[in-house]
Amino acid sequence: MPPARDAPPVLLVTGAKKSGKTTLMVELIRHYEARGRPVVALKKAGHVVAPDEPGTDSHRFSEAGASAVGLTWENGAYVTHRAGSRSSSGVGRDLVFDHPFGVEDLVSQAMALLPPRADPLVLAEGFRDTPYPRIHVIPGPGRPGRPAAGPVLAKWVAAGRPGPPSAGLEALVDVIDRAMPVLRRWSVETAAIPGGAGKPGTERTAAAVLVGGRGRRLGGTDKWSLCVGGVPQSRRVLDVLEPLFDRILLVGRTDADGAPAVPVPDELPGAGPLGGVFSALRAAAGGSVFVFAGDMPFLSGAFIRHMLFEAERHAGKFDLLLPRWNGYVEPLHAVYGPGCLSRLEALLSRKGSLAGFRVVEGVGEARVLHVPEDDIRLFGDPGLLFLNLNTPADLARAERLAAASGGAGAVHSPAEPRRKRDPTLQFRAGDGGAGPARRGEGGGPPETRRGERSG
Repeated sequence: MPPARDAPPVLLVTGAKKSGKTTLMVELIRHYEARGRPVVALKKAGHVVAPDEPGTDSHRFSEAGASAVGLTWENGAYVTHRAGSRSSSGVGRDLVFDHPFGVEDLVSQAMALLPPRADPLVLAEGFRDTPYPRIHVIPGPGRPGRPAAGPVLAKWVAAGRPGPPSAGLEALVDVIDRAMPVLRRWSVETAAIPGGAGKPGTERTAAAVLVGGRGRRLGGTDKWSLCVGGVPQSRRVLDVLEPLFDRILLVGRTDADGAPAVPVPDELPGAGPLGGVFSALRAAAGGSVFVFAGDMPFLSGAFIRHMLFEAERHAGKFDLLLPRWNGYVEPLHAVYGPGCLSRLEALLSRKGSLAGFRVVEGVGEARVLHVPEDDIRLFGDPGLLFLNLNTPADLARAERLAAASGGAGAVHSPAEPRRKRDPTLQFRAGDGGAGPARRGEGGGPPETRRGERSG
């Protein structure tokens, strides 16, 4: 890929097979090339015999007007720049390689074929497991979808859409255009480490894991040391967070027990999760913190990266980025901006303590941006993504789920019935009164309600 500072914006198109990804790629190529914005179109294929032959997807990209087309498969790669395209110097060139390429290598080869001042948009079909933002194509009714594996800029329902394939494209293009500065910055930060191993979105946001809970309903067990599926909870959490964040704070610890994380003592012992959020924000020294409860065994790295991308997209427009589902919010899987610290400091000055205040209540009139349930479900069942270990029943359920998935990683429940919510736990904006933070202001059904810290 070009030097990180010159990396072009990259946008993936992902989804299930035969869901309309290639059709959408073609329409977007036509649109941007007609506007004078060159497009580098990439595709990851399973097996290729003759790249760019008529009828192939790569040929469709070329016919749609793409300035350069790149294709990679199991044992090869191909990049072409056609004479006559809008960004052409008049000479077409084809490059063939005997080994597969990643997004960054394909972009580097394509950029070398374009004029020096070309500023293309890179559209890439597939590459779902890379950290780049994407348009996630949703199959029509009755067709199974595929979970998103990275940040989602927009959803596109191709099947059953009235009118021609381009119907609704203008609205989608408007979303892409408005996000273009963030797409470029995200690409720059991804390309900062060779192989696309950068950690986009984390220069301004640290991870903060609240690990000081007393686990009362588990007999006082240190939940950070619990094992689920034979894997310590500390490893389950850190294995997800370490590839995503440059800086991880362990709030409520005086040492990191050998983990590549920064121990942060709890400045307000006894103040519950709100005290942990306060300590994390103070340690972040003016930055944002992505706060996690330390007892969530099934965190999704893909969804976390999506929330980081949303935080970048809406930077300066919110103080608290908060998932919301089934009438509940998740303040212990949320991004807190630096503005939340001044609100907590003001509350502490007025009341003398943060004990007894619910987490969201503590930040007062903060500007809250919600991640809606439909978006959360692109990544899995929220009842599992936000499952926490408060009781022996929670631990037993987590063990069953881990066993069903082979012991490690996030799992997706095989159609578990949704439990009825307890309205007494539902957070309501402006709801006053003290009391321990609960799951409903602390996010989730009654069986996963929280105590003062994380248990």
